[in-house]
Amino acid sequence: MKKIIISTLLVAAGAVSLFQITNKMEEPTPNFGFKNFYAITLGYDKSMSEKTIKAAVIDSYFREVVANGKIVRWNKLSFPLRVYIQDSADMPSYYREVVMRAYQSWERASEGLVRFTFVETPEEAQMKCYFTNKDDGKKSIGSQAFSLNGNTITDSVITFKLHNEKNQVQDSKQLFSSALQEIGRSLGLTGKSPSIYDVMYPIGIKFNTEITARDLKTLALIYSVVPDVTDVAPTQEEKTQMFTVNEILATLNVPIDDETPDLDAVKANDIATGLALAEQYRKRAEYDKAAQEYQAVAQMKTDLRSKSEVYYEVAVMYLDAEEFDKAKSCAEIACATDMNDKTIILPALIDYYMKRSNSAIEQLDTILQQNPYNKHAYKLLCQIYREKHHENLLNATIRKYGPTAGDMEE
Repeated sequence: MKKIIISTLLVAAGAVSLFQITNKMEEPTPNFGFKNFYAITLGYDKSMSEKTIKAAVIDSYFREVVANGKIVRWNKLSFPLRVYIQDSADMPSYYREVVMRAYQSWERASEGLVRFTFVETPEEAQMKCYFTNKDDGKKSIGSQAFSLNGNTITDSVITFKLHNEKNQVQDSKQLFSSALQEIGRSLGLTGKSPSIYDVMYPIGIKFNTEITARDLKTLALIYSVVPDVTDVAPTQEEKTQMFTVNEILATLNVPIDDETPDLDAVKANDIATGLALAEQYRKRAEYDKAAQEYQAVAQMKTDLRSKSEVYYEVAVMYLDAEEFDKAKSCAEIACATDMNDKTIILPALIDYYMKRSNSAIEQLDTILQQNPYNKHAYKLLCQIYREKHHENLLNATIRKYGPTAGDMEE
């Protein structure tokens, strides 16, 4: 990739926000695997440095989870949890297998932080999964609810729709994605991730089948704090080994929250404050101000991959706001900063949002021809074909790229 300087206006006439990428090319940091880079046992405790905890909070959606109020999660000593998944003659045989795979994916990805065992009756289960014909008027395939006795979890019930809005059986991949998200909620991930690729991203027609590092960091943080609601209350001695929510958030030392009245008066001199300020502007739909703060964060980052991730988030922000021209500008910057498997599909993703499916398909097919291992392009292309009911093209894509770009859940 050529060394370039890009200056792109993020807003139309009257724009005040300008991203600039310097021509100093930096080497990206190594992309370590989860086990090497985060926590060996996928968890955080008081033996770890404040810097480690702060980095985890910044690169997670822990704050979105705790913003919902109480921490509701299982006692770590209760794992493996007993899981019942309904299986009956009036439902497709693959339904149960798909949901079981979703549980196994959480166990595998979390390196055993959460574990499950499957039982045959609901009476002996702590987590129960059912399929129903009842229409609740919502577009989502699944829903989850805890049963509580005061501050004690008695069980968690996940309900999936037996059929979609066209009275057809559920697509296995969409069911798998829904199961991942509802299991995440059942584990305590009650917040919504702002990142489009995370399992807990609240997006309607899209679906994710890969548990991300952000999902896992958030899960690990939730299981490192004292719960407000749980199945077995921790002892006082056990509590001394855990953080409080305030202790976790204090590592950020960010004086910004939903109650901050004048965001314009806040000066962000570090990455944590800058991200918090950008997120608040984003929540308040002041997208151009959020973009300026994201820009400042990108300037503080020291490697191209990290800078690219920031620009990627700005592109997604404008995409969610349906400000497509600005999303395109940011996508160009993200790609120019660090062309990787995720940023390269942004233009196609934008076309997909704009209902330009043919253009998106053409771009994704080109990307896969050049790199048949790009799982992000593969997933989006399969998704488009599914939604357009192009079964022949879908099957051809799976046959051609599934062995290279697919994963265990394809």
